[in-house]
Amino acid sequence: MSITLRILILEDNENDADLISRELRKSDLIFTAKIVQSRAEYQQALDDFSPDLILSDFALPAFDAGTAFKIAQNKHAHIPFIIVSGTIGEENAVKLIKEGVIDYVSKQKLFTLSPKIERALKDVKERTEKALIAATLTIQTADLQSANEDLLVLSQNLKVQQAALQKANEKLLEEEGKVKVANLALSALNKELEVRVANRTNALAESERRFRTMMETIPQIAWTNNMEGEILFYNQRWYDYTGLSDENHGASDAYGIIYRNDRKTFMARVKSIFDNGGEGEFQIRARRADGVYRWQLIRMIPVLGDDGHIQVWVGTATDIEELKQLQQHKDDFISIASHELKTPITTLKASLQLLDRLKDNLVSPMVPLLIGKANRNLEKVNTLIEDLLNATMANEGKLQIHKKMFNIRELIEESCDHVRSEGLYKINTDGVRNREVFADAIKIEQIIVNFVNNAIKYAPKSLEIIIHTEEIDRQLKISVTDKGDGIPQNKLANLFDRYYRVNAGETQYNGLGLGLYISAEIIKQHHGTIGVDSELDTGSTFWFTIPL
Repeated sequence: MSITLRILILEDNENDADLISRELRKSDLIFTAKIVQSRAEYQQALDDFSPDLILSDFALPAFDAGTAFKIAQNKHAHIPFIIVSGTIGEENAVKLIKEGVIDYVSKQKLFTLSPKIERALKDVKERTEKALIAATLTIQTADLQSANEDLLVLSQNLKVQQAALQKANEKLLEEEGKVKVANLALSALNKELEVRVANRTNALAESERRFRTMMETIPQIAWTNNMEGEILFYNQRWYDYTGLSDENHGASDAYGIIYRNDRKTFMARVKSIFDNGGEGEFQIRARRADGVYRWQLIRMIPVLGDDGHIQVWVGTATDIEELKQLQQHKDDFISIASHELKTPITTLKASLQLLDRLKDNLVSPMVPLLIGKANRNLEKVNTLIEDLLNATMANEGKLQIHKKMFNIRELIEESCDHVRSEGLYKINTDGVRNREVFADAIKIEQIIVNFVNNAIKYAPKSLEIIIHTEEIDRQLKISVTDKGDGIPQNKLANLFDRYYRVNAGETQYNGLGLGLYISAEIIKQHHGTIGVDSELDTGSTFWFTIPL
């Protein structure tokens, strides 16, 4: 049966008193509270309200917490006294605790009030039990004194019986030989039991050592806690990840590093796992020592004793931040690929439907236009599919390279025909002429076309594109330069990553984000280098080198 706890709150600020009451209601305590502000009300409440616990502010208008504590000590020394204040200094707190105050709680950390109350009540209960034991011992001492007097009387009777015992002793001597034999057997048994106990103790110590070694060598954060949620052990990876010291060892410290929006989930899932008594896992974000929150996969497993009951819980936290990012990249890529494939296919379908309507009128001027439009969209679909296949082969290391000798200037000129034929952009080529190289001509042309197309896509106002070739340390360097807006420095490092796409302001460019990634893989197969130089408001230069 639960007992209602009577709490006397000495607080002159109504708002603070209300905050304390609300914090108490959050706990599992069953209580009734009485709030007083003056010394007279306080002394009256000590007699009338008979509190089980006193919560007092430090500084009050007419008197302070020290005086209030002394008043309570005069008649009610058994009542635990806790100071709840926002102004008490550490020196004052230490002084009052030395005088007998149970504890103190900062008003800025009221969440610690409930556990400190529980600890104080537990201390009072233990003191009460000790006092009861002391009283019992006093009574037993008196009984022993009385028994001692009875023993004096019995002593006389014992003298009478001594003669009879003498005879019995002679008989016991006869049995002594038998007892000695039994003692030898018991001694041997005792030694055997001592060996067994020592072996069992060593086995337990070795088991604990192996457990701690395992906890310290696994790559995850690991800990153990009891059924009440109290943390018993953290491995070193916890301290390395959080930056906390061994003093920050409690459950509240673990709760503090959890991302605010994940805390309800954390508490609910832990409670569910505890209630079910089985294994469980869930995901939360936890703050690293540098302040960065990273996704963690939390797993909790109960450890059962010989009696089948849960002795302790073992928990691990696995960093899954990269896995989360990969999952997001995959989802983004599927969305982008679906959109990029759907657009040309939809246009192709519309062109074919119109051609179907004009099949009986093939001389219509619309027919060649629709056929051209259909071919262009079919080429877009083919390019997207080839990019996907090339990216897959590059990722699996199966990108095929077929080298042969060819003239690099002729290849550059041919690769730009599609741009020159439209007449919108001017392609200027300069540098090395008539240079034969040994490489995969189709793959090199693919890179140059990709660089030129990117210049047109991302710098449409730059009507002049420059392709420059030069020899540097037995390497042929080919550069494609535009005079567009340039690329921010913080994005340059990611340009050659798979699926990466540059967004300029609110503009979302089309494409799968695979062109530069495939280009980089092709150059890697040629044992060359690839890169980009860019300056905002000036333009960008994409380049690669291949060995001569």
